[in-house]
Amino acid sequence: MVASGLVVGLATGGFPAYSKQVQQLTLILAMMFSLTEISFRGMSAREEARGFVASFVMTYVVLSGLVLVYAFLSADREVRNGWVLMAAVPPAVAVVPITSLLKGNVRRSLISEALLYLLGLVMVPLVTLAFLGEAVAVNDLVVQTLLLIGVPIALSRPLRRWKRIDEARPTAVSVSFFVLVVAIAGSTRDTLFGKPDLVADLAALAFLRTFGLGIALFGLTYALRTSRDARVQALTFASFKNLGLTVVLAFTFFGPVASLPSIVSLIFEILWMSALPFLFRAKADVSGQSPAIRNSK
Repeated sequence: MVASGLVVGLATGGFPAYSKQVQQLTLILAMMFSLTEISFRGMSAREEARGFVASFVMTYVVLSGLVLVYAFLSADREVRNGWVLMAAVPPAVAVVPITSLLKGNVRRSLISEALLYLLGLVMVPLVTLAFLGEAVAVNDLVVQTLLLIGVPIALSRPLRRWKRIDEARPTAVSVSFFVLVVAIAGSTRDTLFGKPDLVADLAALAFLRTFGLGIALFGLTYALRTSRDARVQALTFASFKNLGLTVVLAFTFFGPVASLPSIVSLIFEILWMSALPFLFRAKADVSGQSPAIRNSK
């Protein structure tokens, strides 16, 4: 569904009007249905704290560290500003429904996500001030935190009581992602096609940022025999940034060229998102567990 949405969005231009509203609505729906499978009862503060630390390291040390290297290597000042903004923002809200699709620990992912967004209220101005010499306002981040995390949590609680929610959840999340990717890919098409030379250079870096880093982490976590939950958590938080917010901040403060690193990276994040289920499935099949046995679980 994600791959199909990318093709449809780039081919058609997505939605001619209200593209941003469509993106927000479909992401809220994907989050809402994903969160119906978790309960907040019986939480362990120690376990959740450990999960948050791991998510923070993946987001702001591993991924942001690599992105800041890109910023230092960029000769174009606007492109450099765009990379720094990407390093500053918290992970994508879509980390939670992606974790659900990969059969990871959704509750841990949600709690880490919420805490990272609260921390992002400090990290965004702090990182931009440290590396750009000026702090970026975080009003949009506050609104997104409430809209894309708070609202789905509230709506998911009564939805959990629906008897057929387990049957409806996979379809609802998949369809939501399809519409979401169509809207995102369509809204970025003109910008992508406008500067082919710069886009080609950014594409190489974005490929290493997503597929290169992701495959390396997958191999490392597999070699260390980490649990599936830990592997999913590492790959999702080290792969996905809130690039929609980054595009808005970059365009507002530094102009359209500064938004290109995020726009190009967004395409590769979508491709990586569509590849992750196959990567985990292939590793499960290689380990000797048949699809029938795995699906029965």
